[in-house]
Amino acid sequence: MSSGEKILVTRRGSLGLVTLNRAKERNPLDQETAAGLRDAFLGLFADPQVRSVAVTGDGDAFCAGGDLRQMRELAEGDVEDAYLWPGAIVDLHRLMLEAPKPVIAAVHGPAYAGGMGLAGMCDVILATPKARFAMPEVKIGLFPMIIVAHLARSLPRKRLLEMMLTGESIDADEAHRLGFVSKVYPDHDGLMEGLDAYAAKFEAVSPAAVRLGRRAFTLLSDMPAGQALDAAQFLNLPFFLGGDLREGTQAFFDRRPPRWTTPDDELEKTS
Repeated sequence: MSSGEKILVTRRGSLGLVTLNRAKERNPLDQETAAGLRDAFLGLFADPQVRSVAVTGDGDAFCAGGDLRQMRELAEGDVEDAYLWPGAIVDLHRLMLEAPKPVIAAVHGPAYAGGMGLAGMCDVILATPKARFAMPEVKIGLFPMIIVAHLARSLPRKRLLEMMLTGESIDADEAHRLGFVSKVYPDHDGLMEGLDAYAAKFEAVSPAAVRLGRRAFTLLSDMPAGQALDAAQFLNLPFFLGGDLREGTQAFFDRRPPRWTTPDDELEKTS
């Protein structure tokens, strides 16, 4: 299926794949593209047949960052226009904080500025040796403001700040050493095979545990340690009282794969 010229949405089994589709322009992020990404993710998150979601870029770039033509026009407008311009991008970052499914970035080529932020908001980043990551905004008189929220939780503070202040890039191997990239594959075909392998891993685990656990992780990781421990004791209850724990433990003792339920299965039981 398609979500407009700038965004393509396809399926690879249980994986929903969102592709930035402006290869000639190196897949820039403008208002329309950011809104398309947001809507594509919302649709895939709501689809019970989709167990994980991935984002990638067509051609030789993952995403070159914000559309400089649109940004240049902001200098001719008023303050309100400049404030509202990144609204869809902010919405997309906020959506990732509450995503109910694992989200993967498959990076082949440059992921610059907002493109690095797009990769950094994902749970897992897979890359090829052609991937490069940079925030060159300071070279054109900007600072990578919005993407700080996610990247500060994904990279060592000093290294991140150095990249932001210099605009210099790092390659896939260094990003892997820093823990930003999970795995590096030799080429694009290997990257797609790796993406399918991760999709299979996410298909095998409890969707309820992933959905609730991802939200719990976001909450607990930002709390002081003592508060996180107190909150974790309460946050355990939905898991202990949920059906997936009963099914998972029974499957373990029966030595069979678990038969997980989806939100649609629960609706059918109550209707």
